[in-house]
Amino acid sequence: MRTGATGLNLIKGYEGLRMSAHYTPNEEWTVGYGHTSSARHGMSVTEGDAERLLRADVQPIEKLIADTVRAPLNQNEHDALVSLIFNIGEANWKRSTVLRKLNEGDKLAAARAFEMWTKARVNGELVSLDGLVRRRAAEKSLFLMPTDASLVVPTSDVRPASECELDFKSDRELKASPVVQFDRKASGKALILSDEERAARSRALFAATQALSVDPTKMIITKAEEHADMGVTIGAILAGLLALAMTGLGGVMLIGQEFPRFAESIGFGYEKFVAIFENLPMWLAAMGAATCYFILYILVKRVARHDLKRQRAQEFARLRAAE
Repeated sequence: MRTGATGLNLIKGYEGLRMSAHYTPNEEWTVGYGHTSSARHGMSVTEGDAERLLRADVQPIEKLIADTVRAPLNQNEHDALVSLIFNIGEANWKRSTVLRKLNEGDKLAAARAFEMWTKARVNGELVSLDGLVRRRAAEKSLFLMPTDASLVVPTSDVRPASECELDFKSDRELKASPVVQFDRKASGKALILSDEERAARSRALFAATQALSVDPTKMIITKAEEHADMGVTIGAILAGLLALAMTGLGGVMLIGQEFPRFAESIGFGYEKFVAIFENLPMWLAAMGAATCYFILYILVKRVARHDLKRQRAQEFARLRAAE
């Protein structure tokens, strides 16, 4: 079977057109639509040349599919496989789950296996790449697209089950299972992690530690810490209001002493100043005591906030030790 226009356009879209030879991180030259066999330094092609090179490049892939796939394929399935093999290579194709599931007659499992080929090594680390994820999704979509409308299975009366989500738990399971599985933790089996899980947990712990030690504005705080911060804010506001009241009282007394005529013109006569002086010790004592109380309140809340931060730092240390 020959590759159709849909398959060729799929390869073109994800390979991209290079009119001049480019040296890739894989230490090989490429030109046109991912052509490598005859690409060399200084080589340049037209769009028509790139089209002819692509058609020549897919011919060995078409023969490879004919030699290795024992299941019948329609045009869309064939074109999707051509794009996949063009990207992953012959050796990876021969050992792939896609080929094995196809030859077992399980085309749906073969389609799901497309998603296994979404990772590449970047600076020595195996990571999922956005371009590969999108390409595999496009190839899988083409692979599953029927060429005959009569093959489309209606799903209007069927809803996917909640259990499709891997982490889904029913209400019955949530009520029956304990919040923390102490038995599993005591046995040590729950602590066995793969290298990839260990790397992901280490990166998360490093990011959290950086947030705590370098940039506190990026730190995610708990409810207890949020309440402590609110208490500090309220105490600071009330202490500030009391200080403002004392400042205002001192200002009124200063005006009455230095500018008596101006004080009388604004309604602060001699009688009012006498009343203020008579009650001044009581007012000063009350405002001073209230100010001291709110300052003490702020200090207590700050100490509580510091203790919460220290507890979190100790928890991160324990998690890192568990790694």
